Amino acid sequence: MANINCIKLQSHYDKIYSYFRTTCEPFDFLEWDGKVLQVWDGNALVEVYHLKEIGFMLRDK
Repeated sequence: MANINCIKLQSHYDKIYSYFRTTCEPFDFLEWDGKVLQVWDGNALVEVYHLKEIGFMLRDK
C-alpha cells in the first residue's frame, strides 16, 4: 500500500512541478507531502500552499 501512495505523491509532484516551472518565479525546489506544498529558494521558504489551493493542478485533464 505504501508503494501506491509514493506513486500518487510522485504523480502529484510531477504535475505541480511542471505547473510551477512554467508559470511562477524561479525557485530551487518544492516540498510536497500530499497536503502542503512548500516552495523554496535556497534556504528561504518563499511560499506555502495547501491542497485545497492547488488541487486544480492535480486533476486529470
